[in-house]
Amino acid sequence: MIVVYIILAAVLIVLGICAVRAVKLKSEKTVKAEIPQKFTDKEAVERFQKILQKKTVWPQSGEIVYKEFESFLPLLKELYPDFFNVAEAELINNYGILIKWKGTQSELKPVVLMSHYDVVEADESQWKYPPFEAQIHDGDIIARGTVDTKCILAALLEAATALHKSGFTPKRDIWFSFSNNEETGGATSPAIVEYLKDKGVKPWIVIDEGGAIVKGPALGVKDEFAMIGVSEKGVADVTVTVSGEPGHSSTPRKSDSTVRLIRAIENIERNKFSSDISPVLEQMLKGIASKTGFAFRFVLGNLWLFKPIVKKILETNGETAAMIRTTTALTKLSGANQINIIPPKASAGYSVRIAPGDTVEGVVEHLEKSAGENAEITVDYQFAPSPVSDFNGDAFRFIADTVSRVYPNVTSVPYIMTGGTDSKHFTKICPNVYRFAGIRFTDENRAGMHGNNESLSVENYYKGIDFYVELMGSL
Repeated sequence: MIVVYIILAAVLIVLGICAVRAVKLKSEKTVKAEIPQKFTDKEAVERFQKILQKKTVWPQSGEIVYKEFESFLPLLKELYPDFFNVAEAELINNYGILIKWKGTQSELKPVVLMSHYDVVEADESQWKYPPFEAQIHDGDIIARGTVDTKCILAALLEAATALHKSGFTPKRDIWFSFSNNEETGGATSPAIVEYLKDKGVKPWIVIDEGGAIVKGPALGVKDEFAMIGVSEKGVADVTVTVSGEPGHSSTPRKSDSTVRLIRAIENIERNKFSSDISPVLEQMLKGIASKTGFAFRFVLGNLWLFKPIVKKILETNGETAAMIRTTTALTKLSGANQINIIPPKASAGYSVRIAPGDTVEGVVEHLEKSAGENAEITVDYQFAPSPVSDFNGDAFRFIADTVSRVYPNVTSVPYIMTGGTDSKHFTKICPNVYRFAGIRFTDENRAGMHGNNESLSVENYYKGIDFYVELMGSL
């Protein structure tokens, strides 16, 4: 009987500890309304439209219209003459734009604010309005690049111009890095990093595209959050090739390359990479849970106890499953070039997104074991996961504090980006690299990136300028 009492007491103690942690996790309800719109210059939208009308498509293959890129910096100087009178601009790798706004205290570490002005192609037949006219309908600017990411570039220059006109000069040097070939993983951003490295520039913080102000990022929570990327997954383009005896389709065998490839694919699908709730994801989940009811907070505030259950829940959804493991996406299949031929080789192409903590070598080893002895694994392109930037230190808090002043009811949380940005190159010269646009993006805005009818509301564009005014003004 005593043993039963001891067990019961232990259970009650554990439940009590869990309840206390759940209560502590609850966010403070703010009564402060969102601050009124500060930036209302109507000409800012007209300038943004002119930037969007430049058809700066840098395709992976095919013809590049260089005149669109050659005329881009002259356009910026024409649109923002006051700022360029005090800033130094130069071209890197022919079309990359690097701008220095000199600060008053050279002993302070500088900051780098990034964007890219190249955009992906747009199928005009699928758009409601022409993608490079930047028309405004129902308060939305509709054009390729409104979200990805000319909005950041234009908002930065509007904010810098407004600050300069008010008599402001930053204490720290501010560098603006605008790449021309981010969408194709081009050489411009690496060249900019080498240029800054040669000059001895060691930034305190680097901020690029990535997260944004979004609603309901996970678990059905409806509140808005500032999703601040503190790392991004690595990439490996992997080909799995299986050999067999070639022959005629009239006499198929179990040893045919195509049959062996199917078995290899099935094995890879069954043997997924191990999952884990990283410290970044744990912090993100706690931040999201702070806006939920007690039951959610009870579970997510006590991952030391409920982690296996939470992992199972996250694994049920493709978007959340990508947060907890390295993923393999089967994107290409190839075999014979004629339907009645059994090919000597068949292959499958995988786009692998590598979670921080895993390696390219580990990916290859895992796929070799999973695919079986008949399969050969080759890597055509690779980039390791980015280091995880501190999400508890001064640099992260600087961004979060700026968010709280411009978007008072928004909670900032860290996360790992599943996509890629140019910021990964800057980890060579800076430990505090973050991926965040201080702009409110709706689900429709995010769906338009690389899709059809990409758009951003005028109101949210103005609010983004407010954010960058506050960000640079606080340096």
